[in-house]
Amino acid sequence: MTDNHQYETPAAGTLDWDEPLNRNFERIDTDVELRDADANRSNYVAKAGAKFLATDTGNVYLGDGGSWVQLGTIGAGGGSGDGSGVTALLLDGHVVALGRNNSAPQSVDPATTATPIQDALDIVDAAGGGEVRLPAGVVEETGPIRPYEETQLLGLGADISKIAITDRSADGILFDRESGVSRVKLDGFALNGPAGDQPTGVAIHHTNRDTQDLFVGRLVLWGWNNSVYRVDEGVGPFQCRHEQLTIYECDAGDQDGLFEFRSWYGPANWFGTIAAYPSATVSGQNTTVFFSRGGTQTVDFLTMGGSSGVAVDQTWDSHLHFGNVHWEPTTNPSDPPAIVRLRGHGIAVIGSVKHVTGVADYVYELGYDSYNGRGPNRKILGPYIELGAEADIANTFVNLAYPVDPAEPSLYQGSPDDVTVTHSEEATGGFRALGTAGTGF
Repeated sequence: MTDNHQYETPAAGTLDWDEPLNRNFERIDTDVELRDADANRSNYVAKAGAKFLATDTGNVYLGDGGSWVQLGTIGAGGGSGDGSGVTALLLDGHVVALGRNNSAPQSVDPATTATPIQDALDIVDAAGGGEVRLPAGVVEETGPIRPYEETQLLGLGADISKIAITDRSADGILFDRESGVSRVKLDGFALNGPAGDQPTGVAIHHTNRDTQDLFVGRLVLWGWNNSVYRVDEGVGPFQCRHEQLTIYECDAGDQDGLFEFRSWYGPANWFGTIAAYPSATVSGQNTTVFFSRGGTQTVDFLTMGGSSGVAVDQTWDSHLHFGNVHWEPTTNPSDPPAIVRLRGHGIAVIGSVKHVTGVADYVYELGYDSYNGRGPNRKILGPYIELGAEADIANTFVNLAYPVDPAEPSLYQGSPDDVTVTHSEEATGGFRALGTAGTGF
């Protein structure tokens, strides 16, 4: 009757045709899976070898001749599948906890607690790690959310799953475990702050201990009147990867930057795309987008609008590598001294700067870092591209505000005519404009 089950077909003309058919019916109980709600499992005979799938929980059972024995759960333990039980819980608006050692998904109803996401993280941590999945819509959390190692917080997409932090003083996601945190994943949701006209906490905050192997996929950060990504002094996230972060209506005009690396260490941190559109409604000031005092950060694409003032501000000995800086502010209260400010002796490589709107005094400023008393050394400045009538540089492209050590020279891929020397120190020859290097053809 079927190729897979090889059921018997009575021979033509046979008189005992019912016997092979009865044997087929006996096999159906074990060949064909039973499907019903978990609570209805007792309505079915647990024949040896029979299979039962609970459609509401995703639990899978095998009959042993007297009772149903649970084998596992579809979609649990960080697996690749979404069991029908997980889907049903998400559709009901629950936060779902898939613990590694839990046999079934567990859920938290946001209507019953002020900390549904943290409650779900607590569940998966107790189960040896795992996933917390967010439903569609807004889930309110007093905050902060404190991930454990080996945990994942996953939404259905930044326009679909949204976390709203309701405590104005609380951070959004806080990395502060005493032992540090390793191997955490955040992806597919919006993290909304309290907004309003008063300061807030920080959207993503590294403090107290190191964070290792953090993976951030696509997040949207909205409504934070503070930095959105801060690393405290003495804390070093390392080997952390961030695919795409988009920031709307956040005001960090009173802070060092939207992104603040205050610590002196923290290697191999990578950002794919940062798109920032801050506002100045609370501070009344431009927002510096990316500030770094130490550690190593690579950013492939940094693009910005709104009240973005200084795009990149480097001090002390941080190592920076930016592939492309796209500067397009629209609501700056004042003109920044430069689009890119590089101070101190840390290595910096800027691939290019594209300028679409807004006014700045200079494109690049190389200056003295009072934090450690060092001049600007080891900088590589890429070409500048100006697009549109609304883009303007008040002075020249490069402001050499302090001499560069010739033993650690800095290079500019442009003409010497683009450079203005504003310091009064003795010339050193440590800064080289490459526009006249080589032989022209």
